[in-house]
Amino acid sequence: MTSVKGAVNPLRSTHDDRRGMLSRHFIGVLEPLMEQGEHYPGMSVERIIRAGGIARSTFYAYFADKGELLSAMAEDVISDLFEAGRSWWALPHDATRADLRVALTPAIEVQRTHRAVLEAVADTAAYDPRVRERQLLLINEVVANLARHIAQAQAAKSASPELDPLHIAQWLIWMHERGMHQLVGRATEVEIERLLASLTDIVWRTLYEGHRDPGR
Repeated sequence: MTSVKGAVNPLRSTHDDRRGMLSRHFIGVLEPLMEQGEHYPGMSVERIIRAGGIARSTFYAYFADKGELLSAMAEDVISDLFEAGRSWWALPHDATRADLRVALTPAIEVQRTHRAVLEAVADTAAYDPRVRERQLLLINEVVANLARHIAQAQAAKSASPELDPLHIAQWLIWMHERGMHQLVGRATEVEIERLLASLTDIVWRTLYEGHRDPGR
């Protein structure tokens, strides 16, 4: 249950609320450690608990192990990426290339902010089915939203009518996810601008070129 201002009230919160609060707490605690060179797969539960400053019993009341904690952190961070993506999916049908560039920026900012957790998710998903399942579920939600945007743009004649919305969305989102992981995380400010310009070109030429005014 939330307070009038929307913040969770610890005295009246549900188990899921408290689990979410702990997940966010651990994101803030563990990201700096990972940025300093510690790798999540190599961290023991004891190390995580000490870093978080909580009791062992509290940790196990909400997470079976560190894999389950990572799944929860993945849900939080990928949900942030999901929200950042809304600026792309909400683009009006007369949006220009410059508008698209602005709309693609928030996801890059989230990636840079939470790169340590996202790198841990990508690494752990290779061998932990729980993390992989959660990652796939959330990415499939993103794909569905982009596919819906493409179909709506086609209906409005602001995207190529020859495209298969679902499969184009799958390619674009998985390319986006891998590119974010491999290219964006540790890029310099100058390189980020170049990557953003290139991503804008790829999306514009794939979906909208010839069907919208490119603008500036």
